[in-house]
Amino acid sequence: MKDFWKMPLAELRDCAAEETLRRHGRTVTYVVNRNANFTRVCTVGCAFCGFGKRPGTLGATSDRIDEVVARVGKTPWVTEVCLQGGIDPELRPEYYFDLVKALREAFPWMHLHAFSPMEIDSLCEKAGCGPEEMMGKLRAAGVGTIPGTAAEILVDEVRRKISRNKLPAARWVEIVQAAHRAGVRSSATILFGHVERWEDIRSHFEILRRVQEETGGFTEFVPLAFVPYQNRLGALLARRAGGIKALEERIRRRAMRLYPLARMVLGGVIPNLQTSWVKLGVVGAVESLGWGCNDFGGTLYEEAITRSSGGKHGEGLEPEQIEAAIGGAGYEAVERTTVYGSVEKGLFPRRKVLSASCESAS
Repeated sequence: MKDFWKMPLAELRDCAAEETLRRHGRTVTYVVNRNANFTRVCTVGCAFCGFGKRPGTLGATSDRIDEVVARVGKTPWVTEVCLQGGIDPELRPEYYFDLVKALREAFPWMHLHAFSPMEIDSLCEKAGCGPEEMMGKLRAAGVGTIPGTAAEILVDEVRRKISRNKLPAARWVEIVQAAHRAGVRSSATILFGHVERWEDIRSHFEILRRVQEETGGFTEFVPLAFVPYQNRLGALLARRAGGIKALEERIRRRAMRLYPLARMVLGGVIPNLQTSWVKLGVVGAVESLGWGCNDFGGTLYEEAITRSSGGKHGEGLEPEQIEAAIGGAGYEAVERTTVYGSVEKGLFPRRKVLSASCESAS
């Protein structure tokens, strides 16, 4: 049996490309979605984050539910809304339930991909209940799936270095498993390119594999490259690397190996591997389709977390831009649902609204 961890890069990438072609052909999927970050207040203090604001500091604000609904209403054609925010101690559990219910009532055709394991951990503490009870409540309110963010690296030694207040790796796993048992699927993520070692990445992969073999609840795996421009960790690592350009190159080299490794090591249990145009740029994301990725991610429309750390690639793409990028690389672009189903044409108002906006801009 081949040891993909020791395989030369060119051979590894060839294997990943062949495996992706075998599983998915020349099809690359994407989802028409948007983010709705409802609070910038956060008490966690992750060194890699430029988004969260300590309570009482400039920009530390949370939105009213009607404000979030109004923002989502600007893109009524999306099939998914991703709800994530900081950890605001003043937001009670009822706010989260009422936010989900309000969005479900206003936009019943939209799938709600809502609340990271870190947010759910905070909700459990506030409500005095366990993850399974909380997931039952969130599902009853209208949550369809949860984002598997806050994973970073599922090794506590690394987690303490980059975010000492983050929930432990075992708690992340506990919450994700509870979600899956409650019938709420999730994505799985990894944050790479900072202080982690390859053995940490290997441990992370092993944990994800074990969870997926137990629950089957992960819809896709999403490697996320560290964005180093406007956060404490980036400043520290740039100095250590001898400058930001050297750090950028190190992150890119890690990405070039991590994506094909993910395809070969995890592809048998998590068949969908998603790139990130927000982290890599459109050109980089297209390149990663040759590294094992079969999914381009989403339109996003309101990407704020990466931008807050100095991300350079914008806050949203139109479906036509994603399709052009995929098609230009020789692949067939196919729109999907959050859980990788087919989109029923005519069910959503997107095409009519989008064509009108394009005509007015031309």
